[in-house]
Amino acid sequence: MLRTTQVRRWVLYGLMALGALSLATWAITRETLPPVIRIAAAEKGGLYYSLATSMKPHLAKKTGKRVVVLDTQGTLENEKLLHAGRADLAILQAGAVSMEGLSALAGLYPDVIQVIVRKSSQMESIRDLAGRRVVLGSSHSGYRKSATTLLDHYSIDVSKLRETNRYFGELLSDPSLDAAIVTTGFLNPDLHKLLGTGRFKILPILDAEALAVHYAYFQPITIPRALFKGNPPVPKDPIPTVATVAFLAARKDVPHLLVTAALHAIYKCGLRLKLPIIMAEKEAAKWSLYPLHPASMDYYNPYRSIGILANFVESIAGIKELLFAFFAGVYLLWSRWERFQRKEQEKELSIQKERLDIFLGETARIERAQMETSDPKLLRSHFDEITRIKLEALQLFTDETLRSKSLFTLFLAQCANLTRKLEYKLNLVLSDSDARKPREQPKT
Repeated sequence: MLRTTQVRRWVLYGLMALGALSLATWAITRETLPPVIRIAAAEKGGLYYSLATSMKPHLAKKTGKRVVVLDTQGTLENEKLLHAGRADLAILQAGAVSMEGLSALAGLYPDVIQVIVRKSSQMESIRDLAGRRVVLGSSHSGYRKSATTLLDHYSIDVSKLRETNRYFGELLSDPSLDAAIVTTGFLNPDLHKLLGTGRFKILPILDAEALAVHYAYFQPITIPRALFKGNPPVPKDPIPTVATVAFLAARKDVPHLLVTAALHAIYKCGLRLKLPIIMAEKEAAKWSLYPLHPASMDYYNPYRSIGILANFVESIAGIKELLFAFFAGVYLLWSRWERFQRKEQEKELSIQKERLDIFLGETARIERAQMETSDPKLLRSHFDEITRIKLEALQLFTDETLRSKSLFTLFLAQCANLTRKLEYKLNLVLSDSDARKPREQPKT
């Protein structure tokens, strides 16, 4: 039968086990930063690589970890590196990847499509690219995806273009290349180096509004006059085009500490002074092409957790009656269980009292019997019997409540008194017996 003390002990053990389990769960699931933080960027000389390199010292200082920037072929390779666990952060081009298993951390800057041709080529529109040697970038780059989308809109067969799988910077060293379709930020160092020569021009994308209608990741944008230094400057007039967004991404299981540190490196360390095209923090907070990581949402909106807490409190208030009924039910069940336990204890105590009455009756019987005899054998038998009854009672009556009762004390006193009487009477009878024995006469 369960005792209240046993139940309390089990509850205590349960709470201790729960505490140990919670501690073990915290130790297993707590967030830890990787020993080396790897940022997948793009080819050296590009804007992705330049941005990642600018973030590197601030991220290292904030986390206390070594930071490595990986030069890659671009967005598609970066996505694979994230999934394979070989990169912790990556800069990706919106619209070029599926984002399955990944989270966006921050929109960074507009990635602008720029159709660059040689001035000597006499090409004036995008349709003039058909059949030419046009650089579209590596098959693992995001700007190749943008380029093929643009060409498809103008019904240009990519398979009929030549020398496409190269880097746009090679236009400077290979005069056989006619053009390049580049998707990058305005401050790309290699782009400025190329257009600063004065040998190239940018073709307008006159269907920019239509492209933005068909593709959610495109938005119309204008390349400002004289963006690229030269003589004459390039472009000589504002040019319409479209842009997507370069953004920082990571796996969904990225530690919140790393997300916060990366955003700190972007917004709190003067990075916009070096790269002014980076979105302001408020603007990035509104970027919604992909769902943001929870840590990013907390960073952009520090009061978000308070709002969640307020909703939680409101929910608790809404179900307070249900909670009250639940706890009241638990209390009633506990009270009934305790009453049942008390009844069971009282029943057992009553049974033991009845048995104690029997033992008291036995001692009274022995008391009367010893008064009517002086036979040493019977007295010894009564002595042994009263000792047996006492030992049997001590073994049987284990309940502390019964042992504390006056009836049990009376029983023990009865046994003790009877034992002393038997000892005294037995000693007296034996002494009389020894005194009556005839003494041997001494021989003369």
